[in-house]
Amino acid sequence: MSKTNEVEVEAMPYQVKLHISPVYDLLSSLMAYYKCSKTFDLDDQWVKKVKTELDQDFVAELDSLSLPFPLIALFIWRCPDNSKVDAIINWLKTLTAGEVFEQVSPFCLENVPNEIGAMKNDVISVFTQWYTQYYKDQELGIQELLLQERKRFDNYLSHYGPQKTIEMLCNGLIIEGHEELKEVVLVPVYHTKPANVIFDDYKGFMIILYPVEGLAGNDGMPPNSLRRMVKALSDEKRLRIMKILSSGNRSFSDLVEAMQLSKSNLHYHLSLLRTAGLITIHHVPFSNQDKFGIRTGVFDDVKLMLENYVQN
Repeated sequence: MSKTNEVEVEAMPYQVKLHISPVYDLLSSLMAYYKCSKTFDLDDQWVKKVKTELDQDFVAELDSLSLPFPLIALFIWRCPDNSKVDAIINWLKTLTAGEVFEQVSPFCLENVPNEIGAMKNDVISVFTQWYTQYYKDQELGIQELLLQERKRFDNYLSHYGPQKTIEMLCNGLIIEGHEELKEVVLVPVYHTKPANVIFDDYKGFMIILYPVEGLAGNDGMPPNSLRRMVKALSDEKRLRIMKILSSGNRSFSDLVEAMQLSKSNLHYHLSLLRTAGLITIHHVPFSNQDKFGIRTGVFDDVKLMLENYVQN
């Protein structure tokens, strides 16, 4: 007699690990401030509000900088104690420019910038002031939220294996196997929700910041996940994209041709479908061969979420 509750776990050439640290969320809050993606929930109004709360000299400093976020994520990953913001600041302070180069160069796919010493000093300055003036007051609440992900990660990994765990936590992101990819580091963050932030500029591994929602309120409003689904399904172009993908995975160029849309317009529609969890993106590491598809069971999920909200 078959055991229908068992799922066959496919072996993958890479391992997946969970890393929970407020330092990465601080990094994600800076990415939200710099508006690295239009898909972040935190919008221009949030940026304006934060600017009014910061020292104006610091605002001017932030406006003058272009922070190397993939390199900063690597700084955090290499720090012996990256569980606290002050620990990484103090660690960076002890390193010369040459020592920083030695820490990161073995892991970078591209050459380390010559101005690595100046970049290190910028990170120390920005992290110190951003933490004191913005992040410190909310660190504890966010950390408690992020720590809840450990149980979810362990449960998914034991039942479904690495690839499916990534897909479930990252809302449809599928990391394909690659001989050069040995490890995927998943990091839950709050500030860049509902988007995934993929840092794959490294040799042998990648870091993915995946979104964690805040605690649901009891105000009778639909949850953000349901609102995103409804919005994503409310446009005929996005429905057409889903119809095309239902017949098989397609590349971005395939969809441009089929939809007769500009690249920027198609990017917009795909981003709404992705953050709503309605489609998958099959990411091939170290390449530009990503493909999009329909997420398995997505229509059942939409029905269930609607029923749960309306009837409860």
